[in-house]
Amino acid sequence: MKEFAVFWGCTIQTRFPFIEKSTRIVLDSFKLPYRDIDGFTCCPEKSLVNNIDHGAFVMTAARNVALVDEKNYDLVSPCTGCVSNLATVQSELKVNPREKDEVNSLLKEVGREFKGTAKLQHLIPFFHDAVGVHAIKQKMKRDFTGMKIALHYGCHMIRPSHALKNDDPLNPKKFDNLIRAMGAESLQYMTKMMCCGQGLDRVDEHDMALHFARVKLRELKALGADAMVLCCPSCFLQFDNNQFLMEKEGEKFGIPVIYYTELLGLSMGFTAEELGMTSHRVDCAPFIKKWEGLPAPRGLCKHL
Repeated sequence: MKEFAVFWGCTIQTRFPFIEKSTRIVLDSFKLPYRDIDGFTCCPEKSLVNNIDHGAFVMTAARNVALVDEKNYDLVSPCTGCVSNLATVQSELKVNPREKDEVNSLLKEVGREFKGTAKLQHLIPFFHDAVGVHAIKQKMKRDFTGMKIALHYGCHMIRPSHALKNDDPLNPKKFDNLIRAMGAESLQYMTKMMCCGQGLDRVDEHDMALHFARVKLRELKALGADAMVLCCPSCFLQFDNNQFLMEKEGEKFGIPVIYYTELLGLSMGFTAEELGMTSHRVDCAPFIKKWEGLPAPRGLCKHL
């Protein structure tokens, strides 16, 4: 496998270091050739920066991609928004030679060059396509047979599809495949592909952000979902933090929000404490308790 740089983005390392922890634990356990490189900045965030200054958006993303280009690395990120933004700019510059030349004339002043040769992937399609279901199963000590998981893809894991080209943007399968490979039931539900709504908090529409979260959480509670599993820090913020705020006001949902690398880490034998899951706002203990109370499937060791 080709060496790849992990692009952590801003939100994971500043707000959710436990997501970085679980991701590193999993990557290390698979002995994957990931690298940390100096110089990454904000991707930059699309809904704010791009709407204010498209040129700054393109230059910032191009510079980040140039950092992996010059090392001949690929790039993998556990943040859907980061990959979407970087891939959007890479795709734009590949089809617009004039703009690419303009970008490189500016990058030259800081000793960089955008080539666009690096493969940019989000963590989910990377695990599905590059690591593979078979390898994942080989690492598992216990699966999630008997557990109902509600996946949240989010908007940016698969869009814009012309730039990412990693799954069907209207009917994606790869995240579901990974969850089913771990033995869990991947629930099919009406609001599965609905935007989380976290972006509304960024434009001072907190009540609307809560409404978006509430619609999905109500459905999942009615369906008896044991947990929501996702792989985007903004979506995690929306469903973990905002669910916690709503529960403080008396709305009880009780839907643990789990990052994919945390779920995978549990199946590999790591504890919730080791993975940092005790730092979540919404308690994951009921999920762990139910899972550990189920009979261990034949051929797999019981989680300790």
